[in-house]
Amino acid sequence: MLTNLARGILIGCLLIASLATTATASELPSISQQEDTVDTGLKPGDVIRVRIWREPELSGDFIVDARSSVVLPLLGAVEVENRTAEVLIDELLEEYSKYLRNPSIQISVLRRVSVQGEVRNPGLYPVDATISVSDVLAIAGGLTRDGNSDKIYLLRNGTALDVQLSPDMVLESSPILSGDQIFVEKSSWLSRNSAVIAAATITAAAIIIGNAVIR
Repeated sequence: MLTNLARGILIGCLLIASLATTATASELPSISQQEDTVDTGLKPGDVIRVRIWREPELSGDFIVDARSSVVLPLLGAVEVENRTAEVLIDELLEEYSKYLRNPSIQISVLRRVSVQGEVRNPGLYPVDATISVSDVLAIAGGLTRDGNSDKIYLLRNGTALDVQLSPDMVLESSPILSGDQIFVEKSSWLSRNSAVIAAATITAAAIIIGNAVIR
């Protein structure tokens, strides 16, 4: 027969295990079947970092506005919708050649992405589109102790898209757009408390076995 203490511990362990299987992690908005096609072209909200050799007054960070245009020194408003950095460099070289002799231009595309959930420093970050999701999470201080690297989701306008992000996914080849949110879920209760459950189970087993020997 089990002692009252052993019976209580055993029941407690079974109850904890049962609750752990049904417990939810960080609250995630409902999943949407919204289209998540990958588009590497420039979109409103993106930031274009322009560096023109020996022309610091013409260089800088420029935001793509709601009309998919960006205002650049000397050139004024330039339509950039769906253009890649490579295509834009060729176009700007042609335009700036009207004012500069043999211009040399470098362009980086930055996406403004909010990182939330189980990261150490949640917030809005302008990040280079050529880096990976894991690099973005590192910029946000990395995952907390409870963060689950297998549960990284993409939110748009408060709704979770039907896509799960992997740490090695590169932004420019992913569905992530400026204004989106990368959300890291919390590990399950069972994963976070497996050591406690194991210790309690071992204790219960020891009491049961000891009780059986004594009897």
